Amino acid sequence: MDRDGAQVDVVLCLAGGKHRIPAAVSLWEKLRAIPGRKHPPVLFFSGVGPHAGYETLIEQGVSKELVKSMKKEEVVFEDVSANTYENAQIFSSFARQNQWKKILLITASYHMKRSSDILRKAIEPDDTVETFTVDAEHFDRHEWHKDAYAIRVTMIEYIKWLFYRYSY
Repeated sequence: MDRDGAQVDVVLCLAGGKHRIPAAVSLWEKLRAIPGRKHPPVLFFSGVGPHAGYETLIEQGVSKELVKSMKKEEVVFEDVSANTYENAQIFSSFARQNQWKKILLITASYHMKRSSDILRKAIEPDDTVETFTVDAEHFDRHEWHKDAYAIRVTMIEYIKWLFYRYSY
């Protein structure tokens, strides 16, 4: 994230993996507290499943006090999408409708390249995307090449990236 976090309109969390939701909430809380903001950024969860809501945040380790302080207009639970492409397509319609221009994308390091590429294709050309990676369980982004599981995750993600890159 750049030093201009005060300008972020929306924090987009692709919530498929562990630790992403608490990281997104933590960053959002910091951005919301920046003095001089006209409006707090919206916290947008995508890919959280059909029954997601404020209880989901608590189950993921977000404090009940913080959840209680969240205003309905500050948090969106998008519960329809089933993959990264759908995350981006559905989010882009919200972004256009709400005129969100500066997006902070949060996801796992192994997922960031594909996610940000897909998102950039879905949103308006003048919208900007900042990124913040979250460490994934059992995946060390600096040592991925030394672990069979991490190599597998990386290869699958690369194949998916190729598919999206050349299909859309």
